[in-house]
Amino acid sequence: MKNLLFIKIVLFFISFCCYGEEINIIENYKGKSILNAIDISKLAKDCEKTDNFWHITNTEREEILERCPINQIASYFENLYDIIKNNVVIYDVDDVKLTINKKIYNKTVNNKIYPVKELNLFLFHKGKFVDKIILANSSYDVEGYYWLSNQYYYISPNMDVYVLLVKDVETSVKPIFWKHYQIDKKNLQFQLKSLSIDEGYKYQIIYPDQFKILEGSPQTSKYQINKLKTCYQEEYSTSCSIESYRYYHNILFQKLNFLKTKNPQVNEFMEIIDKEINMVCLTSKSPNYQDETKNFTNKITKCLTEQLYQKIEGIDQKLAE
Repeated sequence: MKNLLFIKIVLFFISFCCYGEEINIIENYKGKSILNAIDISKLAKDCEKTDNFWHITNTEREEILERCPINQIASYFENLYDIIKNNVVIYDVDDVKLTINKKIYNKTVNNKIYPVKELNLFLFHKGKFVDKIILANSSYDVEGYYWLSNQYYYISPNMDVYVLLVKDVETSVKPIFWKHYQIDKKNLQFQLKSLSIDEGYKYQIIYPDQFKILEGSPQTSKYQINKLKTCYQEEYSTSCSIESYRYYHNILFQKLNFLKTKNPQVNEFMEIIDKEINMVCLTSKSPNYQDETKNFTNKITKCLTEQLYQKIEGIDQKLAE
């Protein structure tokens, strides 16, 4: 009897944790499925308003607004904050329970206070809290109402969780970041699988070892060489951080090719080097709010740049031999 019970428990966790296995989440709280495959580059273009937006006809404005998928899902999440009073259980099978908790609080950034509505997804095992992630939130500029920040989510039938944070300013809806989580089948925790960030320069991280600039990086940098070498010694900016990474990455690529030309027996490949240094650097805690993305980008690119520089020094030594 004990053996039979043990087998049932093992089979449950295999079915629950394996990617692709469907489970039942209460329909009203799944979020919007459009979020599982968002292209942040396309989203930024689809949600950009024209310069003459307030001078065209109502029909023309409606056509522009309908092109942006965010406008189609916003009301669902506005209603969700009203529906959820405090806590709601969305999944409770055997010893695993998922709950959504609503939290209302004030967030202080640069000595300014912003009211925030937030939904968190909690994971419990045998009644014990295991992990949580932020599902959705909404905040705005209380002083001038110049922007509105909203995060939206979707929980898929196979227990993947997708979240998208956007900022609504007067001219456009701008994506900030997009995340894809899975439940870790060993530790029953939310595991971040991929992250896309838009700070003018768009880049993507696929954990644990892929870092890719999507767009926004020009063919020729606007920075002088000396500036790129000192990006992290002064007050940093996203553009300088990304450009510094790109600068040293190109140097390493060129020197590695030169080394292989000089010595065809060299068994080093850029793809492997990239994965090695990415494994080292892509360990920083991901941003949860818009004001955290700049610091996150700086930490990641600074580490990557330092790793690239070390590799360049190593190749220079081999070239000098």
